[in-house]
Amino acid sequence: MIVSISPTTNGATIYDKVPASPLLPVIGCLVTVAGTDDAGTGIVRECRTTPQGNEVKVEWHRSRVEQWHELTKLRNGFRPGHVVQDVPKSQTRRPLGTGDVLACRINGHREQVLVQLHANGEIQWFPFEHLRQIVDVEAQYLRGTPTNPDHTERFRLKTLAYALESWNQVTGSLGRLDVDPLPHQIGLVHRIMTSDQSNWLIADDVGLGKTIEVGLLLAAMKRRRQNLRILVVCPAGVVRQWQDEMEDKFDESFNIYGLDFTIRQPSHWSGHDRVIVSIDRAKTDSHKLNFSDSGFWDLIVFDEAHHLTKLEHQATTLRFRLAESLRPLTDAFIFLTGTPHSGKTEQFVNMLSLLRPDLYERLSRVFTDSSVVGEIVLRNDKSKVTNANGDLIFCGQDTKMIDVPLSPSAQAFDAQLQEYLRDGYAMAESRGATGRAIGFVMTTYRKLASSSIAAIENSLKKRLERLEGQFGRQGLNSNALSDIEDALRDGTDGLDDLDDVAIKVASIDDGVNPFFEGEQTRLKNLLVAARNVIADDRKLQSFLDQVVDPIVAEGNKLLVFTEYRATQSYLCRKLKNRYPELGVAQINGDMDLEEKRRNIQSFNELSRFMVTTEAGDEGINLHHNCHILVNYDLPWNPGRLVQRAGRLYRYGQQQRVIVFNLLATDGFDNRALSMMLKRVSTIERDMATVGEEFRSGLATEIVGELLERVDIASILNENRSLDVKRTETEIAEAIQSAKEAKDLQDALFANVEGYDPSFSASVNAYGSDDVHTFLEGVLRHFNVRIRERTHGARVLRLELPDNLVGRFSEFGARRVVRVSVDRDLARKLTDVAPMDFKSPFFLSLIERAKSPEFGGAYAYVNGPESGVLSLFKLRWQNDQGQPTEEMVLPVFWGRKSNRAIENPPFLQDMLTNASDTDRVSGIPGHNTRKEVLDALTQAADNVLASRCTSQRHPNDVVLLATADVGDQV
Repeated sequence: MIVSISPTTNGATIYDKVPASPLLPVIGCLVTVAGTDDAGTGIVRECRTTPQGNEVKVEWHRSRVEQWHELTKLRNGFRPGHVVQDVPKSQTRRPLGTGDVLACRINGHREQVLVQLHANGEIQWFPFEHLRQIVDVEAQYLRGTPTNPDHTERFRLKTLAYALESWNQVTGSLGRLDVDPLPHQIGLVHRIMTSDQSNWLIADDVGLGKTIEVGLLLAAMKRRRQNLRILVVCPAGVVRQWQDEMEDKFDESFNIYGLDFTIRQPSHWSGHDRVIVSIDRAKTDSHKLNFSDSGFWDLIVFDEAHHLTKLEHQATTLRFRLAESLRPLTDAFIFLTGTPHSGKTEQFVNMLSLLRPDLYERLSRVFTDSSVVGEIVLRNDKSKVTNANGDLIFCGQDTKMIDVPLSPSAQAFDAQLQEYLRDGYAMAESRGATGRAIGFVMTTYRKLASSSIAAIENSLKKRLERLEGQFGRQGLNSNALSDIEDALRDGTDGLDDLDDVAIKVASIDDGVNPFFEGEQTRLKNLLVAARNVIADDRKLQSFLDQVVDPIVAEGNKLLVFTEYRATQSYLCRKLKNRYPELGVAQINGDMDLEEKRRNIQSFNELSRFMVTTEAGDEGINLHHNCHILVNYDLPWNPGRLVQRAGRLYRYGQQQRVIVFNLLATDGFDNRALSMMLKRVSTIERDMATVGEEFRSGLATEIVGELLERVDIASILNENRSLDVKRTETEIAEAIQSAKEAKDLQDALFANVEGYDPSFSASVNAYGSDDVHTFLEGVLRHFNVRIRERTHGARVLRLELPDNLVGRFSEFGARRVVRVSVDRDLARKLTDVAPMDFKSPFFLSLIERAKSPEFGGAYAYVNGPESGVLSLFKLRWQNDQGQPTEEMVLPVFWGRKSNRAIENPPFLQDMLTNASDTDRVSGIPGHNTRKEVLDALTQAADNVLASRCTSQRHPNDVVLLATADVGDQV
């Protein structure tokens, strides 16, 4: 039953029906006398139990007289507009804080008050007896007299407590994370968390910490209770890395689908809320069906999203289809890629349309409305990002070309191989599905020959053995061939298996017949020629003499990339023979995740060399103790050179990265690839003459973007006649097209937000120094004594008073403790407790400073200009009333300007250096004070309104504290 309350003609309030109340009111509760029009309201001062029943002492507001009353005669005195604080009847539940009274009701014979809480914006009904009235900030300001002698300091600490809490809620940068967030990462998370939508393409350069950004984002969402179920879809090679980073750095436990658990029926999904899955596993029909039944996710993250490709008149990749099937299961998609635009705008638009289907019409007109890209894409580049001190964090990259001399034996082998390839391609033109397979094998042989003489020799040997009947029949049908082509188009992991794939494809339809007449003889001659090249392998010798030996002599580690396992085995053998004591680690697609991780650990700690196939070019960090990389072979997809370099050229790299490219001319394809790289390096040299900004690394970044767009794979694949002149012309045209594609991306990305060095100042960013300032100031209000400052005053030795000993888990039963806001010191010094928003002790300090009991809600403050400074909390909600976002907004009304401004420039200095003040000049009178406060509130409300959208709705404007500002009198 709900019974309304209504005002009488003289302004008093009576109940239509008066229920009995069995609850004792808390001290400070507001009451009135039931059925009396003129009793007014009073504050509960004391309660007692007598033989006649419960009695309450009330101090009446009008008369200031204290009187005892029977409990049954008193009713709820709260009315809309009052500010209250709950006092729970519990030893374990904490108060929910202050709030504004919105309404009252009688429900089940109990009187209840509807309160909108200041802390989180939620609206809840409370028993009126468990609420106490608070003198709100407005009343204190209008009265014009601070309640504490040290009001300035308390105002400073209260303001700082709210500011630190709000900043951490948006960015997570002041929490217990095993990372030190960089400014560009904090800025990106701040941008997402203060936007009205959760669908973004994060397109930071390779090595800028996109995984860290996702972790920070999840932590921020968790503080807002927005991320209950999370799904991460990533390449198979990095599923464990994702799991480890989320666990180690963000204390988030994820399970890997297919490794840690499997799903046999939809109901089993109920126990899995943090899931990582390999995209190659998830895209298969059987597993994709499982995920379509997985239920709704609060956030889905796609790593390496550039593989989500879809082009008109071409088959849609399985990865794209997977993303399409997951789209209806979430309101929040986050895509990650370091290579967002490959030059194919249609493909780029289709990827963005997955993120924002509501913007499809605008995206289809992206050339005339490129601003739409800025609503979806966030991008930081290495040439601009800095650390917290404003210093550039990347040392740059140098690329060196090593020309490999052509031996007579290599020249003879190449001539025979080209003849073999031409005959194979000719036969492929006339044999249907089998011809398709033959053409595939010829192209694969070309790629293997570009990698190493060992790789092509191994594959040709297996082909001859099959023709001679040394293998059983294990051929592929045409459907299987289509599956392989789909996998290649998808960019699936394990491309280093191509040498094995070629053998299987070569036996399509169980055929063991020669591709053309005399093939066996040709193969035998080729193998003889190949052995002659191996005996005088000048590419290997150049690698060992010009790269490996000098690096070993300098005591450095070396990362070696090659495309194929046969080449990898060849190089590992040679390195072990030359330097048996140094250790050679390796990664390839045939290894399971645990074996890969062991090899990565070996390289980071002991082994001098790491030889990896393409299975190590995405998402794997190898930069901790290595800054030198050699590309033993040049992939047909030059964008992979950028991915490879990204394993070393990433945040945390302390040295300038050096990349060696071996330029061999021992075959048509290698000549073409070398030609391409030399043309692109000419562009880099030209850039280096423009100015210092190019010499500092920008040229390398631009060249990398060009390489990602040069589609030399198509040029080589289509040139089956192996015509060098034709290829030279096409490469020149491709590089020009790549330049144009880059210009196109620059135009499309003109409105994309990136790192802004002035970001911290523009949003009043806060860091560990501000936490330290707060800590030093607030401790005395807990009667905590600072006995000693060490490590540059960054470590404080504290003595706790009796009432705090044993209250905080981080201190145990100790009375004397050491604390620090410095993460590194807290990690190194085992007896030092970190002070952050994960610390129970620090959180209690924040709550204490925010509480009404602490004071400081009104103060006098010195400043450069007379006026009034108010601190507001603005909050927004979704369309179902759930609070989703908030910010703390300082607003200053200047006496001279007679207007309100947001984020006054003197605020940061005041939070650091404010001193107690007895009085300031320029304080307005009472009537003017009300007008000033109204102007300040209106300014805050304008900001609230300006950021409302179809997804973000206003929730509340809360006045937290206010101060008169002026010159000391």
